[in-house]
Amino acid sequence: MENTEVSLHTLWPGTPDGPLVVFAHGLEDPWTTWRPLVAELDPTWRMVALDLPWRPGNDYRWGHRPAGDWLGDGLDQLGARSDVLITHSFGANAALTLLSARDPRPGPAVILVCPLYRQPQHSVTWEMFDQARATFMRHIREGLRARMGARADALDPAVLEAMGEAAIDRVGPAGFLTVFQQYIASAQLRLSNVTVRTFLLAGAADPTLSPVAARALAAEVPGMHLQVEEQFDHFCHVRQAGRVADSVTAFVAANGAFETTGREPR
Repeated sequence: MENTEVSLHTLWPGTPDGPLVVFAHGLEDPWTTWRPLVAELDPTWRMVALDLPWRPGNDYRWGHRPAGDWLGDGLDQLGARSDVLITHSFGANAALTLLSARDPRPGPAVILVCPLYRQPQHSVTWEMFDQARATFMRHIREGLRARMGARADALDPAVLEAMGEAAIDRVGPAGFLTVFQQYIASAQLRLSNVTVRTFLLAGAADPTLSPVAARALAAEVPGMHLQVEEQFDHFCHVRQAGRVADSVTAFVAANGAFETTGREPR
């Protein structure tokens, strides 16, 4: 039966023999969120985005299945193994779930941009719940601004604030609880099971994953490469696409995933 919850979209066709690079977006983010980054990457790469059920405007009924299962469905549709899987936020946690279960579908190299991670020594408390809720609402607003780009700066601040509140109301408690549950569960992942090459890209300006938490996560994953950038926030793949592309390219080159030819004008 055809899976209507997950679909594939070509971001850049690349060359026929180019490596296959696959992208998995975060919660309440569309598959098109990767376009700024793709524009900065090697044009020989075949780049495909997964459109996952936690896209904007969803009703969260997909939550009866783990996020990793949905990501696996998308990877199954590729018809080939990806050379590199690039993931963001909620999508990164879905990838970590598969990797921790030694699922081969993510492929030999996985890049995690700003995932969620609860250090196991941090108990789940009401204070944590309240802080996570405030951070979630901030992310919904910031995600809106990131997608709007320069248009956001041209809007009346009151109008932009109203748009943010409307987005938060639309997502509702179901969206927050979905993220919070993923955050809680991250402490139970068997990260020592991960055997593929991994790269964790984090930002000091991201309230979801502090540099301390990023280092703790990287320490649990064998051989994980960690980079924390002071200026990066949760949406660095949009706002600092060029610098993120440099980091992605350097990781690929250093780990011999495949040859890179460098950027060319699009």
